[in-house]
Amino acid sequence: MPLENYSIQAKNLLESIILDYEAVLKTIHQDDFYLKEIKKIRVNLNSRHRRITDLSEIKNNHNDNFFLLIIFNEDYFILIDEELKKLNLKVTRDGQFIKIEKKKLSYNQVMSLVDDIEKIKNKTMTKCTKAKSEPIVRARTALENDFIDPVISRETSNKCEKLLETTSLKIEELTRKKIKNILGSEYFKKYQDENF
Repeated sequence: MPLENYSIQAKNLLESIILDYEAVLKTIHQDDFYLKEIKKIRVNLNSRHRRITDLSEIKNNHNDNFFLLIIFNEDYFILIDEELKKLNLKVTRDGQFIKIEKKKLSYNQVMSLVDDIEKIKNKTMTKCTKAKSEPIVRARTALENDFIDPVISRETSNKCEKLLETTSLKIEELTRKKIKNILGSEYFKKYQDENF
């Protein structure tokens, strides 16, 4: 009796999806909230709207308690400073450098990052479902064309289902760990109370 080899495709695809998901999760930090807000800043310069990234370079080290803006021209400082004050961020100027203190995020602000993580998780789960389905469809087509027995087609389906189940649990675990990391212990307890 021939062996079932169709599920190997699903196994490889699902493993790859998990690795990609882990890589994406590593790029998400609490700093992202204010970094996005800072990058949204637009200033009016010579009757033209300019993005803050056109007038400065934004540096962020996750270990520091500040963002560093390197202003390309000191004339831009006043324009940028006005916009930063609208965000209620504490700013310190040192020549062409602006240090923006990282504020502690509120629960709702951090939850916006959790929402982003959930969206990424849902997209990843959709990819997983598709990866599971492809070998099942191939096996079904092979069965219809009498290349394989119904037993092999059923075995492919069962193995792919088990692979998806295992992958789903792994993705849930990775997501939970990242959410706990983003929220911190204080906010994570509140999050658990609200969601479980």
